[in-house]
Amino acid sequence: MGVAAILDHRYKIELLEYYYVKLYENDANDQVKSIRQLCYDLLYEYQLKMNNCSSSDSQMLDVHFSNVEDDGLEYYDLYVIKKKKRARTSFVKTELDIYLEEEVLPRNPDFDILLWWKLNGVKYPTLQTIAKDILAILVSTVASESAFSTGGHILSPHQSRFHWTTLEALMCARSELLTSGVTSLSNSHLEDDR
Repeated sequence: MGVAAILDHRYKIELLEYYYVKLYENDANDQVKSIRQLCYDLLYEYQLKMNNCSSSDSQMLDVHFSNVEDDGLEYYDLYVIKKKKRARTSFVKTELDIYLEEEVLPRNPDFDILLWWKLNGVKYPTLQTIAKDILAILVSTVASESAFSTGGHILSPHQSRFHWTTLEALMCARSELLTSGVTSLSNSHLEDDR
């Protein structure tokens, strides 16, 4: 959700900074830094994927070599391809920084975030790809009611002082077990283990 908030031009990192102080108090800066680092990691991962797709450049170079006489510039051609890849990588590193430095847009209920990314994809090509993947996830695919009811099963009056990371880990573990086909664990088994 933090990455999705950052990819919304109306909120970006400012929304995380605002709410994380309320949610995490002293850990707020660390939480914001971890989401920001996750964005950089996503950029790097997507850029690697895009560079692997551009490996067809070197395959085209091989075809080019077979069609052209040996003129002694094969290593020059390889140098140009590698330089392009380095330039793309360094551009992607700064793409997120440039995006975050821009002012947030005024909040408007009619704002279409996917349209914004479609129109601004030329300026932020890798972020646009990430936004398509992350923002296009349907809300209905998340069983929100189930997540809340899971919290009720984990928290009881006797266990209401879990640290937020412990509670999150318990909820994720239970969700993972249920989705991976392990249905033999019922709520009664989970309650017995407490």
